[in-house]
Amino acid sequence: MAPLLARVRAAVDTSEYRGFAARIWQTAGLAALAQGNYVTAYAQLSRLFAADGTPLHHHFSYLAVADLAAAAVRAERHLEARTLLERALARVDPAPGPRLAQLTARARGLLAEPDRAEAHFAAPLADPTGDTWPFERAQLQLDYGEWLRRQRRINDAKPILVTALETFRRLGAAPWTRRAESELRACGVTVQAPQGAPGALDGLTAQQREIVILAGHGLTNGEIADRLFLSPRTVASHLYRSYPRLGIAGRRQLRDIIDQQITPGAGR
Repeated sequence: MAPLLARVRAAVDTSEYRGFAARIWQTAGLAALAQGNYVTAYAQLSRLFAADGTPLHHHFSYLAVADLAAAAVRAERHLEARTLLERALARVDPAPGPRLAQLTARARGLLAEPDRAEAHFAAPLADPTGDTWPFERAQLQLDYGEWLRRQRRINDAKPILVTALETFRRLGAAPWTRRAESELRACGVTVQAPQGAPGALDGLTAQQREIVILAGHGLTNGEIADRLFLSPRTVASHLYRSYPRLGIAGRRQLRDIIDQQITPGAGR
């Protein structure tokens, strides 16, 4: 991801195309969050606003406020981020619309003191309009469910976390899927990998099927590439396109799919 974003930045004058620049920094920050690089994520996302809260772009910068808060919490930059975001949000219309309202509520919930967080998390969930942006909605549910679990309100947390997990699985958002599964396990819930549809491998091309089988047997992308005379990038691309067809979120679930659908000796 980083090399690709670097090439994009080199090809576009980000000082002139600020909307484009804002999307680049947001993407870089989200990728760092997914990898657990929270300090890097905060550094990338905070570039969307000047110290006085002025946004790099009047629209796109604000779409990252919740992810900025999430990175700040994990990078232990609470106070700094709270100040920055409140300065930025002071420039927003008092009625910003349901999408930004949902993002803002998540950001404030993450950065609030524990006894004040719930009001921020719960309010946008009462508005069904927020489902229009399923990934953002599921992120809010995950953070709220995590907060509820830490408050030992396990029975309240479970249905919210289950809903978030279902969305992340459907979208193929593997890092968030794993986090939701971890939160549910912490609630005492046994989390099972989703079952692949019968004959799901039949929907793949011959090459995709072979790559999936090898990946399910534990080979790395580089090892698969060497065996099939492909590039690791091509292998990764085939796997990425195969996951939704198999009804799974990522590589870790391939073994279950293969055990269900491949007879002994197949793919050897």
